[in-house]
Amino acid sequence: MYNAVGMRVKFVIAIIICFSLFLPKLFGCIYNVRDVGFVDTKSGPFSLYCFVRDDTPQEFISFFEQISNAALIDMNVEVEVIKIDQIKNHAALEYIQFMEIKSFPAAVLVSTKGRALVLPVSAPDRTFKKTVRSTLESIEASPIREEILYHIVKAYCVVLLIEGKEANKNKNIHEITSSARQKISRIMGQLPKRIEEPPHIIVVSQEMLSKERVLLWSLGIDENQPDEPHVAVIYGRGRKIGPLLIGDQITEARLYNILSVIGLSCECGLDRDWMMGTLIPLRWGTEVKSDVVKFLGFDAESPLVKMEISLILSLGASFAGEGAVKFNEGSPSLRVSPAELRKLQAASQKLTSSKFGSSLKILLFILVPIVILILAAGTLILIRARKKGS
Repeated sequence: MYNAVGMRVKFVIAIIICFSLFLPKLFGCIYNVRDVGFVDTKSGPFSLYCFVRDDTPQEFISFFEQISNAALIDMNVEVEVIKIDQIKNHAALEYIQFMEIKSFPAAVLVSTKGRALVLPVSAPDRTFKKTVRSTLESIEASPIREEILYHIVKAYCVVLLIEGKEANKNKNIHEITSSARQKISRIMGQLPKRIEEPPHIIVVSQEMLSKERVLLWSLGIDENQPDEPHVAVIYGRGRKIGPLLIGDQITEARLYNILSVIGLSCECGLDRDWMMGTLIPLRWGTEVKSDVVKFLGFDAESPLVKMEISLILSLGASFAGEGAVKFNEGSPSLRVSPAELRKLQAASQKLTSSKFGSSLKILLFILVPIVILILAAGTLILIRARKKGS
């Protein structure tokens, strides 16, 4: 008798667990798009490669490894020293030719999208220690990134406005971003999940551009001073959502459409690349992680949360622009990086299988919990029948 009751209790608990795990996904997601942006779902870090030769002093190599590990702690940047005379098959060696590097040691910062930026590690008028420290500091932080980090957890998002060279155009873009922000502020109370503060606008003036070289590069902006204004929407863990808007592309409707997506429930079917866009190099320390738990109500570092978000994203349909607009990511580059070339080559192979794979995942996602519930209910009925028979 006791065993039968115990078994019934266990099965009831199992059913409750199944409902708690699967019903939110079947009838509504507990996360919104903004929440998803805070979760690190295999987006990969930036890579900082230091290329050295056999004649590079060991003092330089040791110092670079020591100072980089200390300076870039809690950063989404991985550091690797590559001895090019000894290692001939490293994938990163292609950046030496691609970036036309002639002298060594040399440092190249590579983004999650495969874009590369050559950074100085030696200078004729400075010691190599000072040069390396300065370079690592430019990767570690900048005034604008510090401001982004200060607001990103509590605010709906950050709207980054990079001014151009014409005052009239800058004034117009200021008005556009301000108006789009006000529109979002008015609807925030109607969103499925409460967010503390409205979008925060950060202005990058022409005078500040030289200090923001790494930030601009990570957003896909040419390191030379841009003539036209640029607008990027940053949210979550420092991600750019949607396209970079340039010049005449910056309209209130386009910006509002990008902003409006951030407050939607995460089952809205957005394209993963559009939603989980380019990361910026950002220090994501313990204090920031604690703030995420405090203001979002869940631990974005939890393996279970990461697994759940990854599953949700894998089920997402291609973004069809439901109430929103899709744009090109900007002007085409004159050169395609090795990583970008491989991505283009793989895209055609994935295209034919992605639709079938997504449909199969959705079907399994719905059927598995139903089967579990049926089996649990059937087992309960069987236990009851045996109990009556005894």
